[in-house]
Amino acid sequence: APPSPPRPPLAPGESFVTAANFTMEVGEAVCSASEGFFPAGCTDSGRRRQLSEFTANVTTALIASYAALDPPLTITEEQITVTEISEPSNTPRVVSVVIVALVGQGPSAEEIAASTNTQDFTDNMNEQMHEPVALESTPNV
Repeated sequence: APPSPPRPPLAPGESFVTAANFTMEVGEAVCSASEGFFPAGCTDSGRRRQLSEFTANVTTALIASYAALDPPLTITEEQITVTEISEPSNTPRVVSVVIVALVGQGPSAEEIAASTNTQDFTDNMNEQMHEPVALESTPNV
C-alpha cells in the first residue's frame, strides 16, 4: 500500500489519537479489466486520476455521513486518511480508513469509534456513495 499522506502540522499543544481504523468495501468498480477492455479514461493515468477522485469521494462521504448522525459529529478532511488497498479494476473496491480525533477538540476517539459502528453510519455511507458499502472490519481504537 502506498504511504499515507503526511498529516498537517499540529498547532502547539495539539495532539491526536486514532479514533477508528477499518476497511470498507464500496460498490462497483469504475474500470473493468475483463477481456482486456478498458472504458474511456481507464488508461494507467486515468486509473490514477480515478483513484484520487475515488478516495476524495470516500472522504467527502465520510464527513457527510458523520454529520448526518443523531447527534451529528463534525469530522474534518484533515482527520481522515483513505487509502485504496484493492486494484481499481476490482469489484468491490476496498479502502482502508483511518480517522483521528484531536485531543480536547471536537468528538472524542470513543465517540467516533462508537458512531462508526452503527447501522445509521453504514446507511449514510450507502446513501452518500450511491452504491452498497460494507465495513469489512469492525472499527477499533
